[in-house]
Amino acid sequence: MNNRTMPEAKWKYIVEKYLSNTCTREELHELLQWVEEDPDNEHLIAQLRIYWEANSSVSVQDDTARWEQRFNEILEEEASPPPPRIVRYRPWLAAAAAVLLLVTITTGYLKLRHHSSIHVTPAAVANDVAPGGNRAMLTLADGSVISLDSAANGLLAQQGNTSIRKQQNGELTYNGTGTNAAETFNTITIPKAGKYALELTDGTKVWLNAASTLRFPLAFGKERHVILTGEAYFEIAPDVNRPFVVSVANTEVHVLGTSFNIMAYQEEGCMKTTLVTGSLAVKSNGKQVVLHPGQQANIFASQSDIQLQEADLEEVLAWKNDRFYFNNTDIHTAMRQLERWYDVNVTFKDSLNMSLNGTVSRTVNISGVLKLLTLTGEANFTIDGKSVTVGK
Repeated sequence: MNNRTMPEAKWKYIVEKYLSNTCTREELHELLQWVEEDPDNEHLIAQLRIYWEANSSVSVQDDTARWEQRFNEILEEEASPPPPRIVRYRPWLAAAAAVLLLVTITTGYLKLRHHSSIHVTPAAVANDVAPGGNRAMLTLADGSVISLDSAANGLLAQQGNTSIRKQQNGELTYNGTGTNAAETFNTITIPKAGKYALELTDGTKVWLNAASTLRFPLAFGKERHVILTGEAYFEIAPDVNRPFVVSVANTEVHVLGTSFNIMAYQEEGCMKTTLVTGSLAVKSNGKQVVLHPGQQANIFASQSDIQLQEADLEEVLAWKNDRFYFNNTDIHTAMRQLERWYDVNVTFKDSLNMSLNGTVSRTVNISGVLKLLTLTGEANFTIDGKSVTVGK
């Protein structure tokens, strides 16, 4: 299909039906495939945008839920699937998605691509699994433990001259100094299906992903030093006299004032340090590299070298922005992300060798994510309690 075989009146008709919640699954597929097969037709995209703006009064931000619901209804309609076609969705198609108001979870549908025929087979759901949220356990210096997700806002503890508070937005903040504070440590532990943000006494902010821990002093002395497992994003408060050091296993990241992400889950077999702003040095096994913004240092468990590469910052920071972002991501890697965020156990009953591309909100139930992944045409999923089975 191309723009010569779909007259302007027809694509306008389909868009009108989508806006009025009467578009069928086949019509949606037809429109998206038609747009996809004209990647260089900028005039078409401009037409769609103008037509959308002229015919819609719906706010993307205010009415996202309505459109997500409609999109799911389209996928679930009992109708014969569209004819098998090879569809290779390109990254530029996100622009068309915005034009058609296929947002958040819908954008994931548009951008999921694989070299296979598209056919929709909804995931079989015995019972659904809710997404993760702000969950963490704080272990104080005396060994006492505070459940942060259930703790009330306000003062949580006073350790010497340092006060620990839970803010209204859920963030944990440390304030104070003390002669012994640099030798007094706290540990924040994020479970699976959890995340948390905190501000240290020097003003450094840390966002922690699921299944991560951070060990840090109540206050910093001559050196600012923390120990991380899992994944975290740091915004380091500038201090030219005191470098900030993050230790991960046998690797150290040295910074002054900068922002960066460290992914160091043991099951991934590779530690990835990605610099967003500023500069930092990564030291491991007697070797050192200095990163510039947009660069990523990879240290594989099976190698001693530090490999530098350009990073996809949208992919790296997706978790912090409450999204899954798959960029030629192996399905096993993608499912490990779901395991950590939804606290589920994933089992593969068939051998699958495929990559995923797309972005999906982390605020939806797991069935919403899996439904989109079925659009690759090769994988099907079954949910039973906390168990997810992946097969062909």
